[in-house]
Amino acid sequence: MKRYWIVFILWLLISSLTLAQMPIEDELYAYVMNIEGKTNIGRGEFIKDQLQKMGVGFVSSPFKKVNVKSKDTTIINGENIIVRLGQGKMRMVVGAHYDAFPESPGANDNGTGVAVMLALINHLENIDWKHAVDFCFFDLEEMGSLGAIDYIRKFVVPNVHLAMINLDVMGTGDEVFVGPLGNYNRFLMRYINESARKTGYTVVSSAVYPGSDFEPFEKMKLENISISVVPAGDGIRLSKYIQNNFEAEPENMPKILDVMHTVDDRSNFVSPSSLKIAYEFTKTLLIAINEARFTPPPIIPKKETGKKR
Repeated sequence: MKRYWIVFILWLLISSLTLAQMPIEDELYAYVMNIEGKTNIGRGEFIKDQLQKMGVGFVSSPFKKVNVKSKDTTIINGENIIVRLGQGKMRMVVGAHYDAFPESPGANDNGTGVAVMLALINHLENIDWKHAVDFCFFDLEEMGSLGAIDYIRKFVVPNVHLAMINLDVMGTGDEVFVGPLGNYNRFLMRYINESARKTGYTVVSSAVYPGSDFEPFEKMKLENISISVVPAGDGIRLSKYIQNNFEAEPENMPKILDVMHTVDDRSNFVSPSSLKIAYEFTKTLLIAINEARFTPPPIIPKKETGKKR
């Protein structure tokens, strides 16, 4: 019963007070507590409601996926919610999926990523963005990153794409886990390392990383990185777990998997201090990238193929 009173009090705070008046960890935790357990439509409506309270404009981008199997046709409907800040020529994407695994309350996966992104929008809206930044609340990540795929199809222009930063599972532990390292985040890792130095947080990177909305960007050979906050040692444990075909001895199981994709993925297993780490690290990263100078690559004219006269 005590927990429900806490939820109620935080809901009153988030509804009636200026969010800037709250400590950042309380703001973040309130977002998580008030999105967990909602239906997918309810989670999307919660995000829109918070953006409206902030006075931030957003675009609703509905999409559908048609699956045909034998004589059966299934239509899956989804909706991305996109906030664009800045007017620069280069474009950065910050993404967090808001759908939850079936039957799971979805507090850590991925109410925490949603919470961090809402707070970033709330507190960074008025900075001098040198690049256009799309904050994308992606739908249907749990069904194969359908929202991220649709966003790429509709909005991504490869020549001006600067980076995609994916926020997923950020609510337990104190280890910032980033990846997958590869050919498509070499410049991003420079700013990841710079942010680690500035914040003092422990950062573990890996070439092997759990699947999420960064994958469609990776397949398009677009600069991307995914960020999580996990219990100490889980970065290495997760990498080994994936490499070993999702098997591990009990003592080597990633702790983060204790509640992920289960009915126990609730806010009482989420730590406000972990959310603060996620927010401060991502904020530092975005500001560092924003302060860097980039220009779109020049368009190289196609060579004429006709015969010379």
